[in-house]
Amino acid sequence: MKTVVEKWVFVKPVLSALSKSRIELLFFGFQTLAAKNSNGRIIHNYSSEVILTNAGKAMTPQCAFKALLFSVFLLFCQQGLANDAYDLEEFREHYKKNDKPPPKKRQKKTHTSTLSPFENIRIGFFRLNLTDDDVSGDDRLETYDDFVLHEQGFLNLLNFYSYYVNIGDAQHRHGRIQNALKLILRIFTVNMTTETTPENKQKMFAMGKSLFEQLFFSATINGESNPYYNYFNPDLSELPSGSTHINHGLVMMFFAFLGPYSIFDNFHHDYSSVLLNRFTRKRYRQALSDSRLSGNISEYKTPKKFANQLRAAGLDTETALLIGLSAMARASHCHICTNSKWPETLEELLERFVPYDLLRTGYDNMNNLCNNGSGPLPYIMYSYDGMQEFTFNIVGIDPENPELLSLREQSEVSGNLSNPSPQESGSDWILELGDSDEEIEQEAGAVGGATGESHECTICLGSLDHKVILDNCRRLGICEVCIEKLLKE
Repeated sequence: MKTVVEKWVFVKPVLSALSKSRIELLFFGFQTLAAKNSNGRIIHNYSSEVILTNAGKAMTPQCAFKALLFSVFLLFCQQGLANDAYDLEEFREHYKKNDKPPPKKRQKKTHTSTLSPFENIRIGFFRLNLTDDDVSGDDRLETYDDFVLHEQGFLNLLNFYSYYVNIGDAQHRHGRIQNALKLILRIFTVNMTTETTPENKQKMFAMGKSLFEQLFFSATINGESNPYYNYFNPDLSELPSGSTHINHGLVMMFFAFLGPYSIFDNFHHDYSSVLLNRFTRKRYRQALSDSRLSGNISEYKTPKKFANQLRAAGLDTETALLIGLSAMARASHCHICTNSKWPETLEELLERFVPYDLLRTGYDNMNNLCNNGSGPLPYIMYSYDGMQEFTFNIVGIDPENPELLSLREQSEVSGNLSNPSPQESGSDWILELGDSDEEIEQEAGAVGGATGESHECTICLGSLDHKVILDNCRRLGICEVCIEKLLKE
């Protein structure tokens, strides 16, 4: 006869194949069957305590004990399966049964990925163990004392994201995108908040800078021309013809994870702007050429319409990754340079560090590709709130500020810009700082006194000498450093 431990070893793989929701449904169904009165009618109170109390009148002590034992057993199962915050076991089971790769083009020549979903991911102090069968759930999230950076780790993470978000139906993609971004944020959190010695920090910076410069600042790699060499050169509107095989996803990964160790001051924003511009122009041009995107610019006049077009073209998952990695890059840069508070959740990350210039850049590129840059420019496509709305439709994260929610019902915000240049239109929402300093300070005092808010910058959470008000559907308090960056953009 098998011992209790042996029986559990036999049953555990079966239970791990069940989703938590299925076990809850099974538990609920068992309770319902057990909760019948003496007339055989179901009692419509599904509290476990009430069920066992009422059912006891019609059940023998032996049946009641079995019901209690089964309930406790299921609760233990639920507790065990609950320790899988990112549904990693469901991911592994899916691709064990179906090894068909996700709809993603293979990268050619250099930086070719294995296209396998079961590659371990090691970045910095963090390791995601996807290969071992003797661990499960959150036990696959491992932390090490030594800091390791290698190009393959970023390629594996990029591959994992592509596989993960393409599980199941498209209508549930928002949840998978959020889970994947939360896992990536977990990697950033481990690397940004792990305590280490000053000597190790110097080694970390040197390691990150070396790998970043090797990819982007070396004219040749292994004796061959490096297609990434001119990627961040702002003077080149188009990359050389030999750069057709650039892995833009790898560029995103390198910039987000390594940029904060390599780029300082305002150059970080400059690099970010170049990345957003090149990525969106390249991907939109490809999608227009094969008719996945509409060539009618009126289909992109609002954040929601723009997002719908990207979803229909299958560009929503990579756009979500671009939003998430850009926000994490900005958060890392700010944390390293100013020691600002690290965001604890994905919602907080997007609220504080959303790349608000992405929507503006994307619309400019789409307008140039579809309309040669002519025609009226919708104001909301160049606003912070427009980017929040766009993020909601791509990632599914609901902006916390109630004032932003009303934007979803608006087709276009009043007033099309009279065809200004992109540089001018991009900063229109900032130029409302044109009020006098005295009026700004008066408004700041009124707002601060009414809400009891702390005097912290809403972008970097640094201290504020006084509130600065920006009016664009909501009010933001930002510090002088962030104001300079915003005005520069």
